[in-house]
Amino acid sequence: MKENMPRTPFSTGLSGSAKETEIRIRNIFSGPKRRPPVPLMVFTALMILLCGNIVSCQMKETEQEPPEVSVPSEAVSRPETKGPEPLSVQDLKPDLNRNGVPEELRLVKHDHSYGADWDVEFWENGERILWKSPGVCLYTQDGKDYLLYYTLFEHQGDFDYSYRVADFSGEFEENPVWNSVRFDTNFNAPFHKDFDPEKIAVFMEELNELLSHSIRLDNRAGELTAEECQPEGLPWLDNYPGIFTRDPEKSLVENLRDFQAAMPPDWTPPAPEDDVKLLFDQPMEMTFASGAGAWQTVLTLHGDGTFQGDYCDADMEIQYVCQFHGRFGDMVQLSDNSWYLVLKELALDTKYPVGAEWDEKPYHYISSEPYGFNGTDGKALEPGAGFILYCPGATGHEPGTELYGAYEFWTWWPDRHIFQDSSDTLGRYGLHNLETGYGFFSDR
Repeated sequence: MKENMPRTPFSTGLSGSAKETEIRIRNIFSGPKRRPPVPLMVFTALMILLCGNIVSCQMKETEQEPPEVSVPSEAVSRPETKGPEPLSVQDLKPDLNRNGVPEELRLVKHDHSYGADWDVEFWENGERILWKSPGVCLYTQDGKDYLLYYTLFEHQGDFDYSYRVADFSGEFEENPVWNSVRFDTNFNAPFHKDFDPEKIAVFMEELNELLSHSIRLDNRAGELTAEECQPEGLPWLDNYPGIFTRDPEKSLVENLRDFQAAMPPDWTPPAPEDDVKLLFDQPMEMTFASGAGAWQTVLTLHGDGTFQGDYCDADMEIQYVCQFHGRFGDMVQLSDNSWYLVLKELALDTKYPVGAEWDEKPYHYISSEPYGFNGTDGKALEPGAGFILYCPGATGHEPGTELYGAYEFWTWWPDRHIFQDSSDTLGRYGLHNLETGYGFFSDR
């Protein structure tokens, strides 16, 4: 496990450019280069529809007399379901802040105009010192108490796994132990990224070691329950009958290697066609932006593959800027609604080199890289980088459709709804940077 790691992966200074601030916040909640998970976006949309208006979110105040507090005096009766036997919540005496005073655990219901939610709260000397959502794990190692958070997110074969141990003994929450792994199982898709059996296996071994020393604090029918955490597996390995079967005699990493070997080979770009033009005659404007914030990159794409771009990020009187132009070539149609493009040229037109700063009242300018046309290292892409241009009819409801598994790109989509069937289409042109997953979109 990674120990004595810095706090920075899970903390952010809300300073710098608007783009940088947004990326930090995105990374906190969803891991590196991750947008909010699909279930969260769907839940948020449903809440908005149910409320019919915007609900303001405020930090919860300390409640000395909380409503509907559950503090069981004995173990909660276990229903007739498989799983670990519950423990006695009353017997748990955590000391997260390590001041020698055991904390009391409470499950508290909070009623709101949009519904109700529950918190697992930690109380000390009649004062609430910490609250977390149900499902958090109390992790104990060498006589010291911590909280363990972990997420095993998957959408259409795109996986984002992470865990972190939270230490509350200091002034601020620290994360001395953490790890994450990102992979996908869309092996024959143009946007397939990493699948590293060793990294996946190591992550799972580390997580299960932490879980073996942890107790899950949860809400069961309005009662606070405490159960020993069970090891996590990889159930998706059993979703390929006739293609791959897990061997119980082999280790996890061996099974992952066998799974990778049984999958289709990685996608290879098709041979380019001669004198191919794209499906539009007039220049088309496309935008790469978050939908919130002061940054955007506007791209003008022509049917012959040439383009011009303009990036700007405003941070008060500071302007991060980049003007650029270039050309796509080796264009080939992949489906009725998608084209593969190869970057042939990318040139920066900003009046000063990257990193240079100058003043033109009332602004202070900083020459930057072409955001959206950069690689994972943040630098401008080199010729040979791949892109996909999606047409408005592109969909992603099942394997083999254009956008199935293209999660990184899909989350930049302004509409951001789930593809449920063939009637759910992109509804606009989209340009997919295959190295980073960034997406440019037309208005319609």
